[in-house]
Amino acid sequence: MAVIETIDLKKSYHKHLVVRGINLQVQEGEIFGFLGRNGAGKTTFINMLTGIVLPTSGQFRILGVSNNQLDRVKHKVGVLPDYTEFYTNDTALEHLQFFASVQKHKVTRQQCMDLLEQVGLKDAIHVKTKKFSFGMKKKLGVAQAVIGNPELIFLDEPTSGMDPESALEMQKFIRTLASQKKTIFMTSHNLYEVEKLCSRVAIMKKGIISGLGTIEQLQQQFQTSIETTIKLFPKSDTLYRNAREEIETWTTVKYWDKYRLTAEIQNESDIARIVHSLCNFETDVFDIQTNRPSLEDIFMND
Repeated sequence: MAVIETIDLKKSYHKHLVVRGINLQVQEGEIFGFLGRNGAGKTTFINMLTGIVLPTSGQFRILGVSNNQLDRVKHKVGVLPDYTEFYTNDTALEHLQFFASVQKHKVTRQQCMDLLEQVGLKDAIHVKTKKFSFGMKKKLGVAQAVIGNPELIFLDEPTSGMDPESALEMQKFIRTLASQKKTIFMTSHNLYEVEKLCSRVAIMKKGIISGLGTIEQLQQQFQTSIETTIKLFPKSDTLYRNAREEIETWTTVKYWDKYRLTAEIQNESDIARIVHSLCNFETDVFDIQTNRPSLEDIFMND
C-alpha cells in the first residue's frame, strides 16, 4: 500500500516554481531517504506533506487520505522537524508527557520512560532540557515524533549532533520502527547512513526528482563504467604479455603490473571475458573486486 502518494505536486512563491510537479509513491514499511542540496525544494516538499504549506497545484494522499482531509490522519503521523524547541525548565519526561497530552495520545508515565530509554536518554529522563546537548535534543525530538505510535514518521536529520555510538543506536531504533511496518521518510546529510538504512532513495534537484530507486538502481542509472581489480599470478611472463595485449584491445586498462590488473568495463559480463583471456594464457586469478559508485558519488555528480 502507498502510504505517501503525490500527483504532479507543485509549489510556487511569487511566480517562482520551487517544487515542479513531483510524482512519488512511498510504500508501507519503507525507510525512504529523501536527499537534496540546499535550495532544491526538499523542505518545501516535506512541508506540504506535513500540512505546514499548501500546494499551489497537484495533490497528494497520506495514509489513503487526500491532502484536503489531513486532519483525519494527523494523529497517525509523527514529525521530527529540522529544529525542535523544548521548554527549558521541563525534564525530558515532563516534556514528553506534556506533548502526549496536547496531542491527546493516551500513554502512561512508564511508557514515556521506556521510550526515552529506547532513544538513548535513559540517564537523562529527569534532567531539564536546558542542559541538553544538540544531540540529546535530537533524541528527545525522535521520542516526541513516535510517542503516539504513528504509522508514518518524518525524520529530518535524526542522528545530527550525535556521537558515533549514539548514531548507531538511533539507526538500530529506526530499523526497529520499520520492522513494525511503520513507514519512515527521512532526510540526512550523512549519505553513508542513508545508504545503509534506506530501502529506496529519491534525489531532488531544482524542484524535480532527478534520481529515484534502490541504491543498486541508482548505481546502474548513474554509473558509466565499472572499475574492476583482479589479483593474479602469471605462470609465464611471455604468455602474460600476450594476455595483456589481447585484453587492452577491447577494454580500458587503468593499472597493470605482474600481480594486479585494474580495468574499466561496461558490463559485468566483461569480467568473465577478462578471466577467460587470463586463464587461456596460463595466468591464475585468485581475487576479483568491483567498485561501484557510493551514494555520495551519485549525489555529488547528479
